Amino acid sequence: MSNKDNLTPSVLVAKIRENQNNNKKLKSLFASQFLGKFDIEELEGLKKSIDREIDSREQDVIQQQIEFLKSKGYSITK
Repeated sequence: MSNKDNLTPSVLVAKIRENQNNNKKLKSLFASQFLGKFDIEELEGLKKSIDREIDSREQDVIQQQIEFLKSKGYSITK
């Protein structure tokens, strides 16, 4: 996508929803309809953002498990 397209998160989400197919296979839809339109820098930026989101979600799961174990009387150390 060129700079003139002004891809913002809300524009991307709207485009995905607009073009989503009937069987709701978002991963294949995203790959076939959108990934080819990004340049390498944009793809690298998306990857970094996705990696950060995955890390954050994993930390949330870990924290929930720690809290659960603490509520059961376990002592948690790293």
